[in-house]
Amino acid sequence: MKMINRDEIRPILEALEEAFGACEIDYYLIGAFARDIWYARAEKKFRTTKDVDFAILVGNHKQYEQVRSYLEEKKGYRSSSTNAFVVLAPDGTAVDLLPFGSIEIDDGVQLEGKGLTNIKVNGFMEVYEGGTEHIEVLEGHSFEVATLTAIVLLKLIAYDDRPEKRIKDAGDIANILMNYFELEAPMIYEYHNDLFAEDKPERELEEIASVVVGRELNKLLAGNQALFERTCHILETLTEKRENSEFVRQMVQETDTDVDRMTALLDCILIGLKDSSEDE
Repeated sequence: MKMINRDEIRPILEALEEAFGACEIDYYLIGAFARDIWYARAEKKFRTTKDVDFAILVGNHKQYEQVRSYLEEKKGYRSSSTNAFVVLAPDGTAVDLLPFGSIEIDDGVQLEGKGLTNIKVNGFMEVYEGGTEHIEVLEGHSFEVATLTAIVLLKLIAYDDRPEKRIKDAGDIANILMNYFELEAPMIYEYHNDLFAEDKPERELEEIASVVVGRELNKLLAGNQALFERTCHILETLTEKRENSEFVRQMVQETDTDVDRMTALLDCILIGLKDSSEDE
C-alpha cells in the first residue's frame, strides 16, 4: 500500500495537459487513477496503479490523431502494439486516450491500428456533463476528475460490455462502496441526511453510502433514459444471480465479506437509483 507518487506521475500529467491544451481538447481523468486521487485526498491507504486513463472529447478521428501525434513527436510517446487507444510514455507507463463525442457511432468508437480497435463509450458524455470535479492533482496543475459515483457508473458499463475482460471492475466497485461513506461523509450528511431519519430502514453505513451512490447516479443519468434503464438492468441481474455471478464473487473476494453483504450493497445502489424523489 502506498500513496500516489506525485514526482513519478508529474511528467506524464504535464505532457498530457500540454498536448490537450495545444489541441484545444476537453478531457477528464477516469479509471483507477481517478479513484486513487480521491483516496489520496482523504489520506487513505490503497494499492495504486501507474496506468492513467483520460476521456477526451473529440469531434472526429483527425482531432484524435492530432493529440497522439503531438505526444509522439514532441514528448517521446509511442503507440501500443496491443491497443489502439493506448500510448506509452517514455518510462513505459500506459496512457489510455478514450475518445467520445461526435466521433462516436452507435455509442462506440472504431480506430485503425493493432490489437483492441473498438470500444464502447456509453456514459462518457453524461460524466463529462455532470460527473466530474476540478481538483489540483499536482501543485499548479488542476484536472477534471471523474467523481467516485461516475467511476462506479463507467465500471458497471465497462463490465457489462466486456465481462470476460473487465472482472477487476467488480473489485474496484466493491472497494469504493466499502469506503464511500468515509470519503464522502460531509456530502452525505448535508444532502442525504434524510437517510438517517427514524422512519427510514435501519442500514449500516456502507448500505447508506450505496443508496447515496444510487441517488447520485440518478442525477447523472437524468437525461438518458436508455442508459438509466440499462444501469438498472445491470444491477438487477447481478443481485438476482448472487453467487452465480462472477462479478459478485469478485466483490466478495476483494472485501473478504460474503455474498449477502455484497448483494445488499448492489441492491442499495438500485434503491437509490430508482429514488428520483429522494424520498423512499
